[in-house]
Amino acid sequence: MRSLPVILLSRRSCPSLRRERGTIAIIVALSMVVLVGFAGLALDLGKLYVAKSELQNSADACALAAVRELTGASTNQLILAEAAGIAAGMRHDVLFQGEAISLSVDNSVTFSQTLNGTYQPKIAFTAAEALLAQFARCTVDRTGIANWFMQVMNLMPGISIGNQAVAAGAVATRSPSQTVSCAIPVGICSSALAPTPPPSGTWLQSVIGTGGSGGSGNLTGNFMWVDYSPPGGGAAELGGNLTGAGVCNLPAIGSQVGQSGVISSLAASWNSRFGIYKGSVKQGESIPDYTGYAYTDAAGSWPTKFNAFADFRNRRGTYAQYQGDGTTGLSTNGTVANPGYLQTAGGDRRIAIAAVVDCVGFTSGSTVAPVLSWACVLMLHPLNNSAGGGGTGAARMYLEYLGWADDPASPCVTSGVPGGSTSGGPLVPTLVR
Repeated sequence: MRSLPVILLSRRSCPSLRRERGTIAIIVALSMVVLVGFAGLALDLGKLYVAKSELQNSADACALAAVRELTGASTNQLILAEAAGIAAGMRHDVLFQGEAISLSVDNSVTFSQTLNGTYQPKIAFTAAEALLAQFARCTVDRTGIANWFMQVMNLMPGISIGNQAVAAGAVATRSPSQTVSCAIPVGICSSALAPTPPPSGTWLQSVIGTGGSGGSGNLTGNFMWVDYSPPGGGAAELGGNLTGAGVCNLPAIGSQVGQSGVISSLAASWNSRFGIYKGSVKQGESIPDYTGYAYTDAAGSWPTKFNAFADFRNRRGTYAQYQGDGTTGLSTNGTVANPGYLQTAGGDRRIAIAAVVDCVGFTSGSTVAPVLSWACVLMLHPLNNSAGGGGTGAARMYLEYLGWADDPASPCVTSGVPGGSTSGGPLVPTLVR
């Protein structure tokens, strides 16, 4: 039986094998591109997601800071709101906290009178329209975000992937808080607001000097000093409340509060909110309001004793300083901060929350009385730096009633925790979109 010859074929002698080898290499290369592309897609999308979250944090902070200024208490409230929003938003960073976020004037912060209304920059509002703005919207974006791996997909025919862009936005307004946050150490007698509260703008008078009988003049009238955590503290605690943020973590409705005796030493602490500094209360250590302009019943000041708030808003818009003892009839004897300082260092310090208390307990000899509710008031004028004497700021003191603290029209605003529709605290910034 004859054997057949064995024929050996070399790779060089077989073109089909060479073609198959080249095809496999191309397929493997293309597959690698696709696999790297999908891996890059996951990583780059994750990068964009992180950037989106960082921008959202910035937009939220911007909107909350901006809307806090929309109290209707200043004709330039949109200027203040935009500045506050931009400052808060730019404290955040993007791209794994590696790059600063940029917000621009007249573009990043816009305003509207209604949630679903047209949002416009501050320059689009008249002075009257600006006071009605209740919603602030902030938009933040970051363009030119380079991809890490997705550019590999550009090797595929017909695919072109460039740099990415991410944006975020937030809208905020003011709504009632769960609980009252901070207040001045003053209690308004419920009899001044019952059975029907007076119109907003009504002046409430009280005796704070030695004008009352028995040396307890601060317990006569429509309001008085109160300690929210009696019996300790005294003048030092109340003075710290006035130079600081106020009384925070307040007791619940029905809790007993009070303060006995005349405390003339509180004048310097009270006056710091008007940009007037004397003695141990020094400029730079206590924040003033945007304006120190005062209102008393003197002929050269505000003798009508009603609705000084309307003028107060205008004075805030120009950062007007305290106009002097000669005009107000007071005797403050302190150093008056100028408009430049009030503009750069000022804050919302004269529109405040005060407890409404049942003063019957005080008149019957008790040093405490229950808290019934909370009111929004305007601190009208500084106090004389001495007890006794006659006139406003000495034996008499005025506050302007601006409505209940939780009234939607109230200019009071704090930094409390937002509540629901049945909440009764003062208005606080709340994200709504």
